[in-house]
Amino acid sequence: MRKFLLFILLISASIFMGFKIYNDEIKFWTKQTTFDKAVDFEKSLNKKSKRISMNVSLSESVYPLINKYKIAQPIIIERKQTGFLPSYAEYFYSEGDSVLRYINYDWERDKYGNFFKKQTMWKEESKKLVEYNKEYERIKSMLVNQIGKPIIQDDKPEVVKSNSNRGDYLTRKAVWETEEYYSALTMIFESMTYRIRWKYYWKN
Repeated sequence: MRKFLLFILLISASIFMGFKIYNDEIKFWTKQTTFDKAVDFEKSLNKKSKRISMNVSLSESVYPLINKYKIAQPIIIERKQTGFLPSYAEYFYSEGDSVLRYINYDWERDKYGNFFKKQTMWKEESKKLVEYNKEYERIKSMLVNQIGKPIIQDDKPEVVKSNSNRGDYLTRKAVWETEEYYSALTMIFESMTYRIRWKYYWKN
């Protein structure tokens, strides 16, 4: 009887801890300030947040105003994991004035790891569509709380025909847009990419 009660307590604790982890609030930075304010924001979330040095570039298809500004290498922060996936915040700013122009948050396993050593991880992630979909919905609900309802959204993953030899894949997307900014939350579930991404940029 005592062992049975101990077992029940352990299961209850596991469920409680899982609930707490997967329901922690996600904070999003949406103010067009100088990049140091965003860094202070990240430090306020976690004083021990890890900063990553990595060369990252933007394309015009991702950020339409790329040719208007000289964009510096982003400030990249590896956030403390509070959900199903590790997360990274990237803050791109223009040189000279240090003003934020584009923000990118990724939820992805081993994002900056060795590409050629990820085969085992991809195989494992390919079995977790339900978990990715739940995490996407969790992130979207918190975005709704902060910036309102999207103007475009789907209700389930959509199949996309692939132009490569890697087979068809699944995606999701929600879009927020005003005269001042454009924002999108996307999910890609594909043979070599398993990721949820939120991007936000100002139109000025």
